[in-house]
Amino acid sequence: MAKHIAIIGAGVSGLAAIKECLDNDLIPICFEQNSFIGGIWRYENVSEKNKEPYSSIYKSILTNTSKEMTTFSDFPIPADWPTYLNISLVEKYIDMYAEKFNLLPHIKFNTTVLNVSILPDKRWKVKYIIQHENEEKEEIFDFVMVCSGHHRKPRWPEYKGMDLFKGEQIHSHKYKRAVGFENKRVLVVGCGNSALDIAVDLTHAASQVYLSIRRGKLPWIIPRFVNGKARDHRTSRFSAYMIPPSIRGKMTENSIIKYFPFPSHLKPTDPLIATLPTINFEIFQCFAAGTVIVKPNIKELKSENKQIEFVDGTFLEDIDTIIYSTGYYIDYPFLEEQIFTGGDEIEQEFGKDFRDLVCLYKMLFPPKYPNIAFLGLVLGAGAIWPISEMQARYVTSHIKGFIKLPSQSKMEKSIRSYYESIHRNCCKAARSAIRLNYISYMDTLSKDIGCYPYSYEIIKKFGFKFWKLIMFGMVTPIQEGTLGMVQEKLLHFITKINLNQLLKERSINS
Repeated sequence: MAKHIAIIGAGVSGLAAIKECLDNDLIPICFEQNSFIGGIWRYENVSEKNKEPYSSIYKSILTNTSKEMTTFSDFPIPADWPTYLNISLVEKYIDMYAEKFNLLPHIKFNTTVLNVSILPDKRWKVKYIIQHENEEKEEIFDFVMVCSGHHRKPRWPEYKGMDLFKGEQIHSHKYKRAVGFENKRVLVVGCGNSALDIAVDLTHAASQVYLSIRRGKLPWIIPRFVNGKARDHRTSRFSAYMIPPSIRGKMTENSIIKYFPFPSHLKPTDPLIATLPTINFEIFQCFAAGTVIVKPNIKELKSENKQIEFVDGTFLEDIDTIIYSTGYYIDYPFLEEQIFTGGDEIEQEFGKDFRDLVCLYKMLFPPKYPNIAFLGLVLGAGAIWPISEMQARYVTSHIKGFIKLPSQSKMEKSIRSYYESIHRNCCKAARSAIRLNYISYMDTLSKDIGCYPYSYEIIKKFGFKFWKLIMFGMVTPIQEGTLGMVQEKLLHFITKINLNQLLKERSINS
């Protein structure tokens, strides 16, 4: 009998999960609280009718990864599209993907999941309500995939005087575009991707933009193009595995410093490989022109003259708006928190050293609950779309019995080992429990499910020249997610092999 799978969220991860379920003869039902697909990758304006938009996306956003590295493995982004996609193209691609694989009929729109609880027989009860209906409903499922992301609950900092400040204070979650900030003095707090993007965007309208960096130094800022080449086109399997990370990091640092001048007193001091770099380019021009002025961390917000005092003793006055680009909490209000955090024991052991603390084997499975998985709950990696797709393939392979998870104790040991690795190699500011290395993570999952492009298989089937392309070319998701069928006109694209056929071939060969 086919198993019934609950999928919570119809964003990028949820759509990939639906497709993989259908490919593996599972029965998916996706619960989506909005009337649209795409999750945070669907632009929403703040309005009287929509005061609390779901999406955190702003109008000027560009993808931080190139289209070649962002695409789903079996549905390439059109070759004539630009290297980095704006929000309109992202929305179009998501709609094309859903239409291509007929995913919409499996989604319950305008449906809020209220509670997900485990039953004595280890199945899950999902309680939900459809908007404009007063009646709560519930269904039973064999497995749950949580795909609702981790950019929903804004994380606000705590500064003295926040309740007294007379200017406007918003979280970047509500920032949509520079319209409405004309001739205003704005302070952006934070130095991640959103903070720098918003600061740059505001320079087109605001009279002055300030950027408060809470740790006193700028992060490593990497432009989208380096030496005329998309930055993520520069990484190959050879460089990822044969060149030590410290050397690769130092080479990137030297390249950045050579072409992009950091203010000397704000230059990053931590090694690039131990941090979470920010993707931007225009910010350097804004620094040079003075349209964005860097300030240290806030000490106190004053009640008079919309004044702000900073930790270095300096002040700003007449600040009209403060935008806190300070991240998000991991929050699944429909689940008991200990299911994904591991409970008090994990919190006491690792909470002092990590943020975004979760306890998930392979960033997917709670060791105590192997029939629920969290997709897209990662940070600091490559594009989320191919990661979510590979995760969905891994989870469905587990559901179908093609792969078997280790015992609870072994999964817990693996998680602790990973935490220790992050603790050892990353500075404190970058110690997130959901941080991962893109290539090694994707390779680990693809080896387990049987779609890793092993060198000897590539050489045997396609020859040495093609192996060189795999080894020294960019590690596209289409390469990562498959084993060896070549599209006739695009040698660097490898089509997806059906997992069941692959397993059948392996059993015959063995």
